[in-house]
Amino acid sequence: MPNAVIEDWDQFRAFLAAQPLCKWSAQKQREIAAGTHRDRGRSSIHPPPKNDNADLAAALSSMA
Repeated sequence: MPNAVIEDWDQFRAFLAAQPLCKWSAQKQREIAAGTHRDRGRSSIHPPPKNDNADLAAALSSMA
């Protein structure tokens, strides 16, 4: 039955491997496996944690 839908699996796999999302995903898998992956998108999704000490220092300096 699967061969009725896709006649040439090797050609289909080659087609998928050439798609941009598949290329990107394969690259990320290699980076993670090698330990070189950096999560650059995370900072744009989640803002950095608020530094209460900096706010306190600013408030104290404004009172002086």
